[in-house]
Amino acid sequence: MREVPAGGRPFLVLCGSSILFYLSFQLLLSVIPLYTVRLGGREVHVGLVTGLFAGTAMVLRPVAGVLTDTLGRRPLILAGGAIFALASLGYTAVGSVAALLALRVFHGTGMGLAPTAATVVVADVSPPERRGEAMGVYSLTITTGSAIGPWLGIELYRGLGPAPMFLVSAAIAACAVALAWTLPETRPAPGRAGAWRRGLFSRAALYPAALILGLYVGFGALVSFLPLYAERRGLGNPGLLFTVFALAGLAVRWGAGRLADRLGRRLVVAPALVLAGLGLVLLAQARTTADLVLAGVIYGLGFGAAQPALMAMTVDRVPPEERGRALGTLYTAWELGIMTGAVALGLLVGLVGFERMWWLLALLTWLTALGATRDVRRRRG
Repeated sequence: MREVPAGGRPFLVLCGSSILFYLSFQLLLSVIPLYTVRLGGREVHVGLVTGLFAGTAMVLRPVAGVLTDTLGRRPLILAGGAIFALASLGYTAVGSVAALLALRVFHGTGMGLAPTAATVVVADVSPPERRGEAMGVYSLTITTGSAIGPWLGIELYRGLGPAPMFLVSAAIAACAVALAWTLPETRPAPGRAGAWRRGLFSRAALYPAALILGLYVGFGALVSFLPLYAERRGLGNPGLLFTVFALAGLAVRWGAGRLADRLGRRLVVAPALVLAGLGLVLLAQARTTADLVLAGVIYGLGFGAAQPALMAMTVDRVPPEERGRALGTLYTAWELGIMTGAVALGLLVGLVGFERMWWLLALLTWLTALGATRDVRRRRG
């Protein structure tokens, strides 16, 4: 059995809490678009409920990065989990699209705070020579929730109705907070007052941030429009794609992180982006449930390999006292990609249709892969 990357108990506690945090979110992933339509929303509103969530997180990410360097990691992890629990309870009370959009802004603040700080903890407790592997293992916590969350959320929504499903999501988020409460503070030194004067964004992180932006535009469209696309084409439970996407990611993330430590970040990122683009092409051509599954597997392999390598590349480029700001920059691009995929493509899909939209996203992903080949001979990011 392979040894878990160094980090001891804090790393294991963080992974456990993060699994619950992301499961709470993933339960809602396929449900919220359908719930929006149930409340009277249209395609543009479906894009907005995803876009506002991601946009709020995006605005907060750089602030969270600096707060992580100054206040510490633990307070932001706890605050983010508490917001997730309260927001999930709030969904049981909304009765209009306008109220749902307002609640999505609040919910997005939790995503802006906790994951930024949690990823910095991973960097704090892992040695540089195993950083890619550690990021790969930690990113499994995101994918584990994806393996069951979207499918289970749809089943609860269809079988019991929206309110019980939202209560389950709230309870899981509360458990994430309880587990995170036992985390120690891992900030290596007290934050310096000058952290704010250095700005919210890290110049050193701009290159990996640009690459992750190209990856996440497609993901933003996927989480927003796949439920509608699958329903209109008769492809079955859309949560099935997210399940196989997650399982493929689970299979590849740890190994991809180790490979990124051995060969370099770009030599993992570029082929992974090519594979993710191929998954979107297969989705455009999907006519059966089997086609949907194949698209999810291919997309999951590419996405799952690229993400931890890009996270490790970002941390490689900065000293420990600037990790929060660098990862805040990366996560800002992450959320910008999701927001762009949700909102802009919510307008585009009405003009070009779903199939052409998936093709355009595949082209964008392949252009990003081309950008990832710059100076490919360098060992590190």
